[in-house]
Amino acid sequence: MFRLVAWTLDSYEGGFLLIAGSTLLSVVGLLLVRRLIDTSNLVACHDVGSSLLSVVGTLYAVILGLIVVDAMGKFQEAHVVTEGESNALANLVILANRMPTEKRDEIHLKAQTYSELVINEEWPMMDHGDYSSRAATSALELMDAVAHFEPVTEGQKAIYAESLSVSSDFWSNRRSRTGKVIRGIPALEWLVLILGGMITIVFTYFFALERVKVQVAMTTLVSLIISLNVYLVSMFGYPYSGDLKVSSDGFRIAHSMLESQEEPHGISHKMAK
Repeated sequence: MFRLVAWTLDSYEGGFLLIAGSTLLSVVGLLLVRRLIDTSNLVACHDVGSSLLSVVGTLYAVILGLIVVDAMGKFQEAHVVTEGESNALANLVILANRMPTEKRDEIHLKAQTYSELVINEEWPMMDHGDYSSRAATSALELMDAVAHFEPVTEGQKAIYAESLSVSSDFWSNRRSRTGKVIRGIPALEWLVLILGGMITIVFTYFFALERVKVQVAMTTLVSLIISLNVYLVSMFGYPYSGDLKVSSDGFRIAHSMLESQEEPHGISHKMAK
């Protein structure tokens, strides 16, 4: 459920609705409390309420800050992992150029197939928290093609050892990327984030200023800052979905490298548009 909410919010339109809607509900809630509860009763809560609000606000601010930082860290890690995977794919292509023609063409063909599957099939699937099993199979076939090579010359032995190392980095980065696609932000974090925000906003209702407009403005600002941070979590916590996401440009560059070279065995594998 929480992931479905996050998918709805990780767009600019969804963020606007979140911020505007939560702010409006906060103000409506404040006005209802002021209408239903006598002002003198609210004033009597000032001494105790202000102390408790400080405690609640501070605790929630710490939790909120940690969750936001964690979400932004996830986004940065996803970017690094994706760049590492695409760079490793490009390096395998470059290293294959120093191998015998038959093995070079085999690796190029499998690398081209993999890049096409990632760009055209897997990247749209990641927008919904899934990944392509065909791309995973293609990655394993590429690694198998690299591993099954018997070097003869000293140069080939050096290239083979380096290719195995790059192939291992390639698979490790792919596993990290697909793992981040599946996990996202835990439901428990969303529960704490949303309930904590609601409790903090409700605590601002237990006060009564003479000028209601001033209190409305204060409650609006509190709601605004909380909803903005929740929006940040939804945008950065799922790095492969929404309007702000890690791009597939690295794989497109690797694919372009392959297309710029001579087609294996004369077979053309053009990327679908």
